[in-house]
Amino acid sequence: MFKKEYMYVSLLIIMVISIAVFVGGQSSTIEIEYPEERLVLQPSDFVINTDKDHLTVGQTDWEEAMNVFPDGKKLGGSMVYHPDGLPVYLTFSEDESILIAVHVFGTGLATSRGITVGDSPDKAIQQYGPNYVRFSEKDSDNKDYDMLYGQNDGNTVIFQIRDAKISKIIVQHAL
Repeated sequence: MFKKEYMYVSLLIIMVISIAVFVGGQSSTIEIEYPEERLVLQPSDFVINTDKDHLTVGQTDWEEAMNVFPDGKKLGGSMVYHPDGLPVYLTFSEDESILIAVHVFGTGLATSRGITVGDSPDKAIQQYGPNYVRFSEKDSDNKDYDMLYGQNDGNTVIFQIRDAKISKIIVQHAL
């Protein structure tokens, strides 16, 4: 009886390892294209415009953000806030409660240069220029990729492109 159970456990372990190897082999690799020179973002590039007011990533504190978006909910015990009825997540630093990232995934908010979700990547290039880091899946159809503007990865503006349209905007500013 013991030998039979041992064989079942061994077969189960082999099957799990085989599945893991298969799935791992199917994952795609990311291709990264760097421009000759990266865009130097200005302080105004960290501003997100809303219908009511604006938020400045890296400067706006929790109280100021609550004045702009008084209704919403904090997600769990984290420092992420989701205003009611708006396609946006606001992330605050734990120490000083300063806005450090804004994730926009729908219409109604814009970057300081007027880019919104639904715009074409060409419009972003017209406003920000061609000097962005491009992230894409290797051997993809070139329709889905990310455009990262900024000189370092903690202070950036990112446009996620899906089906030739901007589907998400991320503005982040490390403290």
